[in-house]
Amino acid sequence: MQDIFISMSNTILPNIFWAVVIFIIGFLISRKIRDITQELLKRLKLDQATKNLGWHHFFEKYNTKLNASSFFSIVVYLFFLLITLMISSEILNFVILTEFLLNIAEYYPNILISSVIFIVAVFVAEFSKKIVIRSSDLKYSNSVGVAISTGTWILAVLAILYQLQIVPDLVLTLFIGVTAALALTFGISMGLGGQDLVKNILKKVEKKIK
Repeated sequence: MQDIFISMSNTILPNIFWAVVIFIIGFLISRKIRDITQELLKRLKLDQATKNLGWHHFFEKYNTKLNASSFFSIVVYLFFLLITLMISSEILNFVILTEFLLNIAEYYPNILISSVIFIVAVFVAEFSKKIVIRSSDLKYSNSVGVAISTGTWILAVLAILYQLQIVPDLVLTLFIGVTAALALTFGISMGLGGQDLVKNILKKVEKKIK
């Protein structure tokens, strides 16, 4: 009996030790990656982009502060922490827990890709507002900006839903239909409202040539 206990101790204790060591190292690496991601998103001015879109006012009504760079850095942090937990669980031979964490890890890339789609949509929507501001002398600038922003968010939401595997067949059908509708609408609007824009561009080019 004593020999069995000693044998189990020689097997279990090293596993616990290495599981704890790997978890600590993984935890520190995950935090570092979180900080790097947050700093990168701040440098890309993601928080400023959401502020320009007016989202901060909505959250302030409910005494909540919107910090998009912090939120998405936590999403990345949780992914690497999940991988660390899965490795530690594998070392400890926690089969059921390992399989559970593995299922989450296999799905998590969908969340990461959805986050990237959302971030890109934020920057495109903000850019559409800049088009309105910089082209305020054009008759159809506001319509173009609103169309780009609205179309971007519709496509982004559908893409995120599809990526998260939420009724994917229906979302894919809607995505194709909305894309075709937006392309048709954009073509018609450019044909009707883009004439002034083309004329102004041609005039500027003509002046430079002269």
